[in-house]
Amino acid sequence: MSEFPCTLSLHEGFGEPHLDLFLDIDGNSRLITFGTVASNRDLFESGSTITFQRKKDHRRIYLDLEGEIEKKGRLRILFRGSAKTDSKPDEVSGWTELTATIKDGIMIF
Repeated sequence: MSEFPCTLSLHEGFGEPHLDLFLDIDGNSRLITFGTVASNRDLFESGSTITFQRKKDHRRIYLDLEGEIEKKGRLRILFRGSAKTDSKPDEVSGWTELTATIKDGIMIF
């Protein structure tokens, strides 16, 4: 089982509000990033499993970024912690979507 740092952020003020899931699979490369509509927030926070779609990888700064982003709206971190999966990190980097839930304070794919 692989475990790595992750952050789920609400991105507002730049297009439609949405959730961005940032995954740090190796502590070095750009963040593997997935997104979904902001309306999935309540489902996710209630323990439901939701699906995220792959987005462009983001700079490492986004793992801890919260607040205004010049000309790109603002981010608010909703979850910061660990993600676990049965897949290897290099497999995760090739995914086009993932389903995730929070269980015992850990994000599970």
